[in-house]
Amino acid sequence: MTRLYSILPLLLASTACEQSPSNKPAPISAAEVTTPIIDPNSSSTSLLDVDQKSMSDKIDGFTQTPPVDNSIITIQEYAIDKPATWFWVPPKSLIVSENYVVPSVGKNESALFSATFFNEGEGGHFTENIERWKSMFRNNEGAPIKPEIVVIEVNGHDAVVAEFHGEYMGAGAAWHLKDHALLVAEVREPTGNFYFKVIGPRETLNAHKEAFLQAVKSMRKLN
Repeated sequence: MTRLYSILPLLLASTACEQSPSNKPAPISAAEVTTPIIDPNSSSTSLLDVDQKSMSDKIDGFTQTPPVDNSIITIQEYAIDKPATWFWVPPKSLIVSENYVVPSVGKNESALFSATFFNEGEGGHFTENIERWKSMFRNNEGAPIKPEIVVIEVNGHDAVVAEFHGEYMGAGAAWHLKDHALLVAEVREPTGNFYFKVIGPRETLNAHKEAFLQAVKSMRKLN
């Protein structure tokens, strides 16, 4: 026991040396701190840049329960007629306000409808989005595709519809899906921009294209 007590002071002294101030890291000077450069002309929008009210609006519009009225699809203070065969599923992200399954045709898989709202200045310009969506497709020879763009009347003013079809590559996905299509309608209102999209096998979209267009054209403000 005497030997153990004689060793303890040495261990304590060794521990004190290891915790001495001389081993503390040297302070970093202000010159060594780099500040990220922010381009004031950049038009990109980050979720971190969205104010609290805007984010609250998105969360309030995120539905986790089926709609009370199954005959319409509501988004913000607007509504469109729901095609009879489409059925509601919970949205897959906070950005998407509504998701509906578009039933399959033949042996094809079903398609997915989504409704999204962006406040003015968010979501990017439609022409920029077209280039982004276009990059997700290619034709059977591997060449870029040319989207079909038409103008329709919605709620008393013009709206744009773009259609893409070919081999769907996704946003940099490793898997590709042949004979797929994407329909996108942009409707601009004073409160912001509405995007209605349906994506899936081309045959399925061809069968539901008219129903999609009629649904978008039925958009009106709720009382």
